[in-house]
Amino acid sequence: MRMIVIGGVAAGSKAAARARRVNPQIDIVLYQDEAEVSYSACGQPYYLSGVVSCRDSLIVRHPANFAKEGINVQVHHRVTKIDAAARTLTVHDITNDRVFEDRFDSLVIATGARSLRPSIPGIGYEGVVTLRSLTELDGFKETLQRLRTKHAVVVGSGYIGLELLESLSRLGLTVTLLGRNPQVFSRLDPDMSQTVHEYLVDQNVNVMAGDGIAELKGKNERVTEVETSSGITLQADLVVLALGAQPNAELAGQAGIALGNTGAIAVDERMQTNIPGIYAAGDCAESRHRLTEQAVWQPLGDIANLHGRVAGENAAGGDARFPGVFGTAIFKTFELNVGMTGLTETAARAAGFDVISSVMFARDKARYYPGSQELKVKLVANANDGRLLGAQVVGTGAADKSVDIVATALLGGLSCFDLENADLAYAPPFSPVLSPIIVAAGVLCKQVKQS
Repeated sequence: MRMIVIGGVAAGSKAAARARRVNPQIDIVLYQDEAEVSYSACGQPYYLSGVVSCRDSLIVRHPANFAKEGINVQVHHRVTKIDAAARTLTVHDITNDRVFEDRFDSLVIATGARSLRPSIPGIGYEGVVTLRSLTELDGFKETLQRLRTKHAVVVGSGYIGLELLESLSRLGLTVTLLGRNPQVFSRLDPDMSQTVHEYLVDQNVNVMAGDGIAELKGKNERVTEVETSSGITLQADLVVLALGAQPNAELAGQAGIALGNTGAIAVDERMQTNIPGIYAAGDCAESRHRLTEQAVWQPLGDIANLHGRVAGENAAGGDARFPGVFGTAIFKTFELNVGMTGLTETAARAAGFDVISSVMFARDKARYYPGSQELKVKLVANANDGRLLGAQVVGTGAADKSVDIVATALLGGLSCFDLENADLAYAPPFSPVLSPIIVAAGVLCKQVKQS
């Protein structure tokens, strides 16, 4: 049996490794068009800022590591065509500029996603960068060093854009955040997003929400200014396009593999596409939201690894299932931690739930304990029975703990009444006597009783 994996970052490398453990006899080949495989894209902003000092520390495993397990990793090889009926691939060996054909019994497509680049005047100027792959990281780093940039405009207020604000500020650049959406980080409810907005202003970030990029101006082919949609001109010798990403699903679509409404590859709970024996995983594939039962696209590193584990097991002859996602995520910008899980109040209402919510401020440790930090916690629940629907946590304190508590509660289908009496660990260095989640759940319980 011959299994081929297309793409070798998170999902692809995980799929190959899992397949080998499930089936020691299977023949496994992984094609990757980049020079490296199995690296952490999530760590890239911290390498740029110097928090992570060594680029190689972002690489988890090298092709030689896979070879020891009998996995044949071919870098600088791009798959250009899938013939699903013939079970063959057309492969371009980039280094030697040759094209050849390979065959497969099972296939895992893990082609990831790519950064969005709008078609606007000046987009090709030097100093205009994106950040997703290691290739882009190298170009970003080289641009910073060679151009000795001083004024950065970050376009887009998603995960990468907000993380990069910190990185660029650490490097001594003046930073402007430009976003067409009037709300900074739109995955939060407006009342929680406003906290992020105000914090960034306090960090001397020029926040321009509700304004987009219209044109880039330059001199000697180097960017010098950004003209916004509203006609404002911003000085910029570095422009970071952090406008999000789109799935690399064209290869699959051209092969007759079904794409979902999100534009990513449609899969079932086995990560199998509409063609038996062909699987998709990671940033090129959809997931199912466990609260709405709708297909969603969530290009996150942890989800890619979970996808890859299931796809790899099944491609090797196993029978694993991926139950879906709650949308749990977390990031930091400067010293502000932002976490979320489940549905926001806005999304829950749009999905047809009768919603109640509570917002409260709390400390992540006992108020008198040194280092205690503030958190703003929002819980969202179903009005008729108090079943939890989601949480958002923003603050300089330990947001991850509260988010993970609620994510686990969602997994168990728990209500605010369950959380109000949760037996959680307490000692002053770790938590207030009552966890912020317990207190917020208590507020929800009162609302349910009064309704």
